[in-house]
Amino acid sequence: MGGRERTYRPRARTTRPLGEARSANAPPSKPLDPPSKVEGGWFVSEPLAHRLHQKSALGQRVEGGLLLTPEEVLFCHWYRHLPLPADGWFPASLKDDTALLRRTIALDVLRNGGERVVPVVHLASRYDNLPPATWAIRWERQEAWTAHPGHTQVRIQRTHDPLDWDELGRWVSDVHDCGHVAELCVIDDEFDTTVYHLSFMEPRGSHQHAGELGDDVREQVAAWCAAGTSVDGGVFLPVRGEWPLPALGVPHFSGRFLRTEERDYLLGRVSSGSELYRTLVEAGLLLRPGFKYVVTNEEGTRVKSPELVIVDEPVPETAS
Repeated sequence: MGGRERTYRPRARTTRPLGEARSANAPPSKPLDPPSKVEGGWFVSEPLAHRLHQKSALGQRVEGGLLLTPEEVLFCHWYRHLPLPADGWFPASLKDDTALLRRTIALDVLRNGGERVVPVVHLASRYDNLPPATWAIRWERQEAWTAHPGHTQVRIQRTHDPLDWDELGRWVSDVHDCGHVAELCVIDDEFDTTVYHLSFMEPRGSHQHAGELGDDVREQVAAWCAAGTSVDGGVFLPVRGEWPLPALGVPHFSGRFLRTEERDYLLGRVSSGSELYRTLVEAGLLLRPGFKYVVTNEEGTRVKSPELVIVDEPVPETAS
């Protein structure tokens, strides 16, 4: 007897159409003038300039008005009823600056909850030592952006961009030195966005590891490993008696099943990734297999550590 056929419904995605407002607010009775190109950006005159800057933290004040970046022009087009400078402006701008796409998406996503996100090109007079990879400063909704130093520094990454882990680590360290949270905005090939807060952690647990065993117990563990039967993905040990390392292996078929890296660790074998594994196990952590390493401390809290990605062995070269 067959069941009902499942209907596949693709997830609705934001398409960001041009020429259509995305704000629930009614447009002004008199249409706004489009911004004009000047040196340093796109000029918006008063009184609109004052409202955009003071209420929404958009643009940089100049005599008589405000300068917007191209991504801010698009944001104001969708949410402040600002006309685009001309027909065909976006394709032409994209030809001049292909990174406009990622900046526009990041600005749209990060401002979605009412937060203020200001590109660093507007903030040179306030911050004189920002890391070069920082694109914007973000303020949370309740923070007074003109007085508060800011909550996060934002960096943008496409999933196909090369990823230099050492450089990314230096950026995170520099951001923390500025007193901000390091925020990485990753945009995939379908223009969906995931935002990560990056930090350094050195998790510690209380699980016993091989280095804490007595000589007699270590010899018994080595004997079990030597008598083990290699099976798909690891080795089966015919353990008789109590297994002394609960964090290593899983009980099954009245014995103990060890993954290959667990067996190599217990036998002192050096292999690709063995130093990473040893570092984590000897920090007292419980490791479990999966698509990515997940580390769990004694209390069952899922934690991550920089050792999971900053290793000498080959690592992913992009953010995908």
